[in-house]
Amino acid sequence: MKFLELRGKSLIAVILMTSGLDFLLFGYDQGLFGGILGGQRFKDTLGNPSPTMTGLVTAIYDIGCALGAVFAFVFGEKIGRKRSIILANLIVIVGAAIQTASFEYWQMFVSRIIGGVGVGLSTVAVPILQSETLPAHNRGALLVVQSALIIVGVAVASWLCFATLYADSSLQWRFPVACQILFSMIVLCLCPFLCETPRWLAQRGKIVEAKHTISRLLDKPLDDPEVVGQLREILASIEAETNEEEPTWSEVFSNATKTRNLHRVILGMGPYMMNQWSGINALCYYLAYIFQQYLGYSPSMSLILASVAFSQYSLCSFPPYFYIDKIGRRWSVMGSSAGCAVCMAVIAGCLAVNSFASAAAAVAFMFIYLDCFTLGILPVSWSYSAEIQPLRVRNKATAVGVFSHWMSNFIVVMVTPIGLDAIQGHYFWVWAIVCASFVPLTYFFGVETSGRTLEQIDAMFYEQPRICMGLNAENRRVVRASKSDEEERYRNFASENKGGVVEEKVLQVD
Repeated sequence: MKFLELRGKSLIAVILMTSGLDFLLFGYDQGLFGGILGGQRFKDTLGNPSPTMTGLVTAIYDIGCALGAVFAFVFGEKIGRKRSIILANLIVIVGAAIQTASFEYWQMFVSRIIGGVGVGLSTVAVPILQSETLPAHNRGALLVVQSALIIVGVAVASWLCFATLYADSSLQWRFPVACQILFSMIVLCLCPFLCETPRWLAQRGKIVEAKHTISRLLDKPLDDPEVVGQLREILASIEAETNEEEPTWSEVFSNATKTRNLHRVILGMGPYMMNQWSGINALCYYLAYIFQQYLGYSPSMSLILASVAFSQYSLCSFPPYFYIDKIGRRWSVMGSSAGCAVCMAVIAGCLAVNSFASAAAAVAFMFIYLDCFTLGILPVSWSYSAEIQPLRVRNKATAVGVFSHWMSNFIVVMVTPIGLDAIQGHYFWVWAIVCASFVPLTYFFGVETSGRTLEQIDAMFYEQPRICMGLNAENRRVVRASKSDEEERYRNFASENKGGVVEEKVLQVD
């Protein structure tokens, strides 16, 4: 239907809105249990669980998310990016409805897994949808909006849990849990206006539809040189990877191909792993719980402090919009990691001293840690893998990265109550050391994707492959391309790259 076929800025805006709300739901789920765990009515419903059982019911959601990533690995390439998002949100609605109606521990346990499957599937599909549709010259800045809304979701969950803390019924926790349904319903209402990505369409042999989608995204006529040039580049990339069969498990984990799939899978997993092994969810899931159990604050003061921290956290998630494409992904991660390491070390040192002043200092550096994390590690982690993976295995390779993210998340969330109970503040020394290790790892192994099209990123691995890709100066260079530079590049590609199989396919469309 024509009225659903948005073009240009309107279509990009809907892509950003849908992706952003999907990730806002993801953030909301991260902040939800940290806010309701301190409520006595919720504890009574679960049977007043021990720290281990508390960690399990909170972390089992991440196992569900990991299963969602596995589903994306197996079926995501077949059903496409758009339908994956629709299916994911339908699953979330089912899981959230059962959570809302839960009356005992194991019912909540199972429904958390179901909801997690939906979120895991969407966290594979959404980054790929955006990386394959957003313009290269400011793709990083636009992706910041997505990651920023994760933190907005955390803040919304925390404030809403505080608002219902003193409700004189199970509304205290059922209402915040039920709000997951609202976010997914809004996403589903926006999905009819989304387009499937031109790269997925071209990969499936739907060249006419791919060209039409490029025309919509650029808001240019079908015969415009920029539309033709972008289609040629996509087809040339597909031709370089040509293989009529579906990619196999072994192909995803092999370096035998020109595209160096295994190398790029491991490199793509890096930021996902950094996201979790920075210790962020030791705080996001349990900040109010830590304030209450280990720093002696009341339930209401704990939720207020956590809500203020997450609100500040969400505000600090937007500045990368202005610099991530200028200084690049690598420097954003290295600066962020160094700041996180310092903050975790100070928190551990402060909690080793049992005094009011040291507790106040620990709270302050928890606030600063959240800011450091969101200024670099967060926005890069949710875009990098989808950017560097080859088209043929992009869905499967991204699913592997997302699976590693959620399994790491499960471990962190599961062991945090146990670790805090066993070694108190010394638990944070672990995160300080791990965060510090991210700086050399990023410098030696990371490639810079800022300003490059997905096909230009492919070329880095084709031309000069090596394990320590970061030691090549060209791979570290930040490309500062403008919209006009990007348009000129595609027009040149349209006129210069003719002949062969790619030309035949373009002529068939014309």
